[in-house]
Amino acid sequence: MIDASNAENWAYRPLTRTRREDNSPYKRERQAEEEIQRLCKMRSRARRETLLAREPAGSPARLREETLVYALRECAVRGDDEMAWGIAELLTERVSGHIARQLAKWRLPQEDADDVTRDLFALLFDALFSREATGEFWEVRFWVCLDRRLWNLVEKRQASLDVQLRESSEQEASESGESSMLRIRDSGPGPEALAEYGEALTALAEHERLAVYLKYIEGLPEESDDPKRQTVAKIMGVTGRTVRNYLRRAEQKLREWNEK
Repeated sequence: MIDASNAENWAYRPLTRTRREDNSPYKRERQAEEEIQRLCKMRSRARRETLLAREPAGSPARLREETLVYALRECAVRGDDEMAWGIAELLTERVSGHIARQLAKWRLPQEDADDVTRDLFALLFDALFSREATGEFWEVRFWVCLDRRLWNLVEKRQASLDVQLRESSEQEASESGESSMLRIRDSGPGPEALAEYGEALTALAEHERLAVYLKYIEGLPEESDDPKRQTVAKIMGVTGRTVRNYLRRAEQKLREWNEK
C-alpha cells in the first residue's frame, strides 16, 4: 500500500512583498531559492528528514536559515504544527550562540540579557508563525531581521536601565550632597587623590574606568558638536549616550564601594 502523505509535493510559493523605494519584488538569495525548489519536489518523508537534520556549520548539506523559515511557514499553513515547531527548535539552536555573543558586547546585566533573549524569541516565533506577508522578509534576510529586532530590544532595555540609574543617582546625590564622581574631580588629578580612589577604580570595568579618567581627571566633555574638540566619546570610539551609560554605572559601583 502506498503512503499518500509520503508522495505529497509542495506547490512552490513565490514572494509577494515589494520594496518601498521602487516597488520591486523581494528576491531570495540564489542558494536559498535553489534549496526551497528542491524541498518542494521532495516526498514528504525525505523532506522532513532533510529539514530536521542537524548538519554542522560549513557542511554543503546544511540548509540556510531563510530556507528553514520558508519551510516552517509552509508547515504552519498546512497545519503540520509538529514539523513547524521542530524547525523552530532547530533555528533556536542555531541563533542562540549568536544572540549571546551580541548581548555580551552590550554588557547588559545577566538578568536583563535573559529578558531580552526571551523577548527576542517571542518576537521571532510570532513573526515566523504569522501568515501575514510581513513575515516574508525573514525568508530574504534572516540575520538582518534578527539583528534589527535584537538591537531594538537592547536599546529599549538600556534606555530603561538608564532611567533607573539616573533616578537612583539623583536621589542618592541629593541625600549625600555630593557624588563619588565629583569627589574624584574636586580632589585633583594628583597621586594622592588617585591613590585614595585606586582600590575603588580597580572595581570598575576597563571601559568604565577610562570614561571616569577622561571626564573627571582629564576634564574632557562627554561629547561635543565641535568636530575639532577632543571628547570622551571620540577617544573611546562610542556615542555620547554610551559614555553616559558607562559613567552612571561607574558612579553606582563607586557609591557601593564607598558604602562598604
